[in-house]
Amino acid sequence: MSNINIFLEENRKILNDFANDTIVNLETPSELKEAIHYSLVNDGKKLRPLIFLALLKHFNLDYMKYLDIALSIELIHTYSLVHDDLPAMDNDDYRWGKLTNHKKYGEDIAILTGDAMQTLAYELLVSSKYVDDKVKVKLMSLLTNASGYAGMIAGQIYDVKQSNYSVDGKYLKKMHSLKTGKLIILPIIFAVIIAEKEEQIGEFEHFGNELGIAYQIKDDILDYYGKFENIGKLPSDENKKTYLSFYGIEECEKLLSSHTENAKNIANNLKNKLLYDFADLLLTREK
Repeated sequence: MSNINIFLEENRKILNDFANDTIVNLETPSELKEAIHYSLVNDGKKLRPLIFLALLKHFNLDYMKYLDIALSIELIHTYSLVHDDLPAMDNDDYRWGKLTNHKKYGEDIAILTGDAMQTLAYELLVSSKYVDDKVKVKLMSLLTNASGYAGMIAGQIYDVKQSNYSVDGKYLKKMHSLKTGKLIILPIIFAVIIAEKEEQIGEFEHFGNELGIAYQIKDDILDYYGKFENIGKLPSDENKKTYLSFYGIEECEKLLSSHTENAKNIANNLKNKLLYDFADLLLTREK
């Protein structure tokens, strides 16, 4: 098992335990606690917060001090999935190999669960003990940009309203760079800023952009060809254009390889073996 795999496996449990402790201490109705726990503490990959922590370790920082910021990243991602699964969006019945939040608790609780996770993310970031206020403001600005009207939500609009647009390769790239890519880049940039390596931020953003495209192409392939026991959900994009439906499997495999190699070349230029291995991991993943 590679070093990055070992790190992810060891720290996924640590992050889940930290999430569990955070939820236990919330002063909120038990129904909401249970619903947040159901979607947040699970067997999901948690790649975004874990690559943030792994990069901090790579920069020789005590990454355990930043679990709250890692969790804030995962809360934003998870809230988006809870809302994405709703009947008004993708209408999914399963996520992480179990019923989606609205199937378990109802649409009303699922909507409120997503809302609560989003606001909790900002609360955790603002209250972090090991980041000074100027850095917090910078991280908050990046988080709102990546997840809000200029980022993930804009991408979701392009996704759910595809019929209003002429969907081509350029459109798909733009849609997914907003919907998925920005939240892939975000934890990488968070780590770079906290580690005070901002002179290299452009290269790290370039790496994250290439990785984000590769990640989405792989997701589209797995969503169609993957096994339920691995990916934990059923296909949900039959009526939408995806990289797979637009390009076909052969071209998607080529694009996946090309963007992954681009990411790995950038990682080599940065002399960052961790990011190189991470890109390789996402290329070969089965969920």
